[in-house]
Amino acid sequence: MNVSTLRRGVLVLAGAAALALVPATDAAAGPEKAPPADGIVMVNGAGKTITVPRTVLTQGKSSFAGSSGNGLTGKPADRTKPGGGGFSADSVIGTDDRVQESDPYGYPWRAIAHLSTNQGGCTGFMLSRDVLVTAGHCVYHGGWVTSYRVVPGKNGSAEPYGSCSGGIADVWTTYNYISTGSADYDYGLIKLTCDIGNTVGWFGWWYNTGENLVNQYFYVEGYPGDKPYGTNWWDGDYSTQQTATRLFYWNDTVPGQSGSPIYHYNSVTPGLCGGWCVTGIHTTGVWDTAYNSGTRFTPDVMSFINYWINQP
Repeated sequence: MNVSTLRRGVLVLAGAAALALVPATDAAAGPEKAPPADGIVMVNGAGKTITVPRTVLTQGKSSFAGSSGNGLTGKPADRTKPGGGGFSADSVIGTDDRVQESDPYGYPWRAIAHLSTNQGGCTGFMLSRDVLVTAGHCVYHGGWVTSYRVVPGKNGSAEPYGSCSGGIADVWTTYNYISTGSADYDYGLIKLTCDIGNTVGWFGWWYNTGENLVNQYFYVEGYPGDKPYGTNWWDGDYSTQQTATRLFYWNDTVPGQSGSPIYHYNSVTPGLCGGWCVTGIHTTGVWDTAYNSGTRFTPDVMSFINYWINQP
């Protein structure tokens, strides 16, 4: 890929069972009490529950987008997805347009991390010095993740920025996801045991609850399970539909890339975020629609994430 051309990525699940996970045998049970109506209940596998107030803001933005890295600002050429259907179990839609990342050590692509756990492989991305955002099913999939290893900027066997490892007390999602498994709540994170974000940087982010994200050109990028192990791949394409909590798109994805960032150069709403900015988390392949999809950033999602960004 030409370094002056911006990326497109690949992510994660195909349908409801795209991620190949081993059965969990040592996972803690979810909480038994229903959450209060005025708060977001966060849970982890160690049995801890934290309730944070529900944010009332209709839009939000990042205060810092991490390292400036190589400072690329060029816009990609638009592409259209060829027709013809042919939806596969791996959610490659029509022609496979995925491209291997040619600059895995440049910013912000080094802030995309390979996530390996006792339940299988996923992708995540840095949003602070020690917060890795990923899909909810990457930390809880019929049981809790009990061990993990995070490698930002991984490129095959090369791990130039090192790794962070930990266990069940570090992984978080919400009561809503644990109790329903709904794609509307499929988001989670890991509060890492190291400050690796200070080395690799992190993405900016934004949301706007009234924003029209349909027919926008987004990138989805992560670590697919069908390519050489630990290599980063992207695809760029157009969004097709949205709901209050989900975004649907043509981008090709395969298992292993759940938790990949859905990102754009500058926020779709002008002024909310500059540079490489994320507005969602890839979670789902072709399943309930003919498109791949992910969890949109919303006040609830960002209240959950920002709580952990602000923790020491």
